[in-house]
Amino acid sequence: MQDRTAKNTLGRRAFLKSAALAGGLLAAGKGAAGETAMDKKRRFWIYGCGEKPGETAPAMRELGYDVVVGGGADTVEAVRAAGMESWQCGGAFGAAESDTENLCLDITGKPQVWFGSGSPNSPALREKNLESYRKMAAMDGVTGVLVDGCRFASPASGLMPFLTDFSAHSEKRAAELGFDFTLMKRDVAALHAALTGNAAAGARQWPWLASPTGAVEWLTGHPGLVEWLRFRRACATAHFRDIAEVLHGAGKQMGVYIFTPAFAPLVGQSYADLAPFVDVFCPMIYRNYPDRPGIACLNWELTILPEELGLAGAPEEEAAMALFLGLTGLERAVTARRVRHIQTAVPPEAVGHETAMARALLPPDKELAPIIYIDDPQMAETADQVFGNGADGLAFFLFKENWKALTAPAFGAV
Repeated sequence: MQDRTAKNTLGRRAFLKSAALAGGLLAAGKGAAGETAMDKKRRFWIYGCGEKPGETAPAMRELGYDVVVGGGADTVEAVRAAGMESWQCGGAFGAAESDTENLCLDITGKPQVWFGSGSPNSPALREKNLESYRKMAAMDGVTGVLVDGCRFASPASGLMPFLTDFSAHSEKRAAELGFDFTLMKRDVAALHAALTGNAAAGARQWPWLASPTGAVEWLTGHPGLVEWLRFRRACATAHFRDIAEVLHGAGKQMGVYIFTPAFAPLVGQSYADLAPFVDVFCPMIYRNYPDRPGIACLNWELTILPEELGLAGAPEEEAAMALFLGLTGLERAVTARRVRHIQTAVPPEAVGHETAMARALLPPDKELAPIIYIDDPQMAETADQVFGNGADGLAFFLFKENWKALTAPAFGAV
């Protein structure tokens, strides 16, 4: 459960000392992590093994794969027989659109389904989810389980799904944890008004808002937004911890398919909170995923909201994209400023940047294996960016019949 003492203030001298120390740690993090990664054997992961695991698994092992995720008992058996680890993957808060009792509510009070999910604070959904992990933890031959979807809605789900959860479930949970639900609603409503207001009128301030000090100043005037993000973090971390107890209690390792550092704080995922009990971190760094809405994909998470807000093709488009890129820290790695260009793909350097940020946030002993889209025309360059920025391994999503041709360039990465 999240510590509520974070509101304590620091004196000016203590603050400057802390900031300097943090800067030094971040600067040193990449080098130290990179040295650690170089000393380790790289591990290659792939999600899926096709319909003929008995034939495919040995071929995967021959190329250099170490881990296969997913599949039934026949896949587990084939993967292990080939000398690889078998992992499973589970979701979190799955709910149907008709399950109105367990859905999130947006800031206007309307039910929203995001990524096939309901409220992360629904007791019924949480218990149902934990039971699914109990079953996976009992599977023979499985080394570990990767957790996916344990979070709140992201920008790529759309504006209104993103501006959730104001359901009765979350109101009750906020009271239990000591969060100010009324303050959250007030300032998320203010954010909604700012985003849907006159773009031309607000665009003059966007360069300032894209700077760290500008963003901090705006947030100090809207403390309910910080409260909302902290609430999301506390709730997601609590459920992650419950899953960890199930998996570790059964002798299984725990991995997470987690948002990249650019977006994780928006959906309630904290690398710092999870590091003490998660074994493997797999940031989802999809740079060129082709299908919308592209949840967790950089090319879509950066552009869905600007597009929905009518900024694509508008006079304010470049300024809007500069703002979104500045707020996520990707303004240098992504040089394009047009929605359509970014939706096609972001550069491999963006993958490297997010890998470096993830490495800086994690202790050296935590395994970092970013997962990337399997069909990348610049696979060698993307893999170079992953391994050159401190990753211990590389994972691919999702299995395709031509998996070998698609992923082989990654095995020669520097």
